[in-house]
Amino acid sequence: MMPCTARALARRILLCLAAPLLLAACGGDGPQVPTTFAPTGGSTTQISGVVASLVGTTPQVQILDAKGKGIKGLRVRWRVGANSGVVTNDSTVTDAFGTALSGGWTLGTTAGTQTLTATADGVSAVNFTAQVAPGAAASLVRLSADAQQAVVNTTVAVAPQVRAQDIFGNVVPGVPISFSVASGGGAMIGETQTTDQNGVATVGGWKLGTTAGQQFARATAPNVSQASFSATALPGPAADILKVAGDNQQAVSGVAVSTAPGVRIVDAFNNPVGAVPVTFTPSANSGTVTVGTVQTDPATGTAFVGSWVLGSAATQSLVATSTALPGRSVAFTATAIQTAFDIEVRFVGDGGTQQVRDAFIAAASKWRRVIVGNLRTVNLNRAAGQCGASWVPAVSESINDVLIFARIGAIDGVGKILAQAGPCIYSTADNLPITGIMEFDEADLTSVLANGTFNDVVLHEMGHVLGVGTFWTIGRSLLSEAGTAAPYFTGAGARAAFTAINTVTFSGNTVPVEGNQYPVGTRDSHWRESVFGRELMQGFAKVGGMPLSRVTAASMQDLGYIVNMSAADPFSITSPILMGFPQSSVTPAVPLNDELTSPLVGVDAAGRTVKVIPRRTP
Repeated sequence: MMPCTARALARRILLCLAAPLLLAACGGDGPQVPTTFAPTGGSTTQISGVVASLVGTTPQVQILDAKGKGIKGLRVRWRVGANSGVVTNDSTVTDAFGTALSGGWTLGTTAGTQTLTATADGVSAVNFTAQVAPGAAASLVRLSADAQQAVVNTTVAVAPQVRAQDIFGNVVPGVPISFSVASGGGAMIGETQTTDQNGVATVGGWKLGTTAGQQFARATAPNVSQASFSATALPGPAADILKVAGDNQQAVSGVAVSTAPGVRIVDAFNNPVGAVPVTFTPSANSGTVTVGTVQTDPATGTAFVGSWVLGSAATQSLVATSTALPGRSVAFTATAIQTAFDIEVRFVGDGGTQQVRDAFIAAASKWRRVIVGNLRTVNLNRAAGQCGASWVPAVSESINDVLIFARIGAIDGVGKILAQAGPCIYSTADNLPITGIMEFDEADLTSVLANGTFNDVVLHEMGHVLGVGTFWTIGRSLLSEAGTAAPYFTGAGARAAFTAINTVTFSGNTVPVEGNQYPVGTRDSHWRESVFGRELMQGFAKVGGMPLSRVTAASMQDLGYIVNMSAADPFSITSPILMGFPQSSVTPAVPLNDELTSPLVGVDAAGRTVKVIPRRTP
């Protein structure tokens, strides 16, 4: 043991005094250990906010030791959860108070729960949870089916429905929605609604208006783009039958009325109803119909009879009915007339004997039975000398249909030109004649009266005035291969009629016309005599009768006339011996070189000259 001297005692006193100072310099209880990790600075782990917004209080944490003292210099890591936006600082270091700041948390764009987690070594993580609300409603999305169909004045099957969304597509509850009709009439049932927790609002019902067709509705909210709905309003059941065309007409017996009668089937609100059968039935002695039962058109609700050919009664009726409308009908009336076509024959000079004049009257009567439809009336003022004929007088009058000047006079002596005829002035509106002339050579008159061909020749020449051979190429193309040895007529009506009477199966082009083996006046303007035999409009005057065939009648229809085909004479394309006439009865055959060579003048509705067509020359 060390002796207790004064020096030793002093040393021990110094050591004792120094020990506390050394302990103080070493921190007392040792190094700080992280013990507490928690939000600080007013931030909390339970946060509320709106999508895409910065949370109100910036998340921050503090790390303390066991004695509650902050620990400086520790690293804190910040991490956002899925769809939870962004944090300003992804890691920070605690300050002298043990505090670490996130710098700010901007929430994500998905409404619902979002998270932010702070972690540091040695302590449990701190989780910040935000309950994120959607933003303000920005759009309305149509949820219910669009383009529905329903009958007028009824409610659509699926009520219009929308969902309110913010700009990020989050549903927005509690939004007041107004449903309204945009067009078509009708009404909304329960037109004001509020979106539910799923952002959905449904109107009570949409009742369509009474007009068939497209109708529209819409849903709106304040400061929000609207949603639109469409529906097709269908017609209701058939409720009435109405006349739309073809009543109170005039037509020739045996000929179809010019306007086919038609009806419209409508519902209770006057909407047209399609696919409804309508039957047209003539009354007694009221003729016949074609296509008598017709379905109404889906778009217009109309149905028209194919045609109505009048019968023999003076006043006739056609009744329209439908099985969809028992007990309801409409009736159309028509007045039967003999003909509406006018031909006035005006003789210049004495017109010859009564027999001669009667031949002109009979010819006009025959053509009026064949051509039955009215054309038009033209006011005409013309000086004398029309058609290059000095004997034709001046004209200053209204002409209904056709005026023909006729004369028996000198042409070129016996056995040459028997007659000449043709149109002089025509209407450019329909390319059909207004005036014409017929001239017969008095030198040949005795022979044609004696052999019985005069009446047929007059009828033949009048046919040229009306258009046979003279109007085939005026405003239309009805002659093919003109100027060749084998031209032919191309009108559909005449071709069909020729086929029907061609009992010997003529193998050439249908409806053959005389060719260039004959001079102007016969070629390109008459049916071919070698095929048609004695038919009226072939180019030779023949003893024994010259029937006006259905081919000639149909050719007038091809020109634009309204024609009564039943007025044609019986005729067939066959050999003379099979027709019951001996070959000798066909001769002598006098050529009818009868076409005029003067210009043809076209006038408008006021009678003014608008076109002059040169005639062919020999």
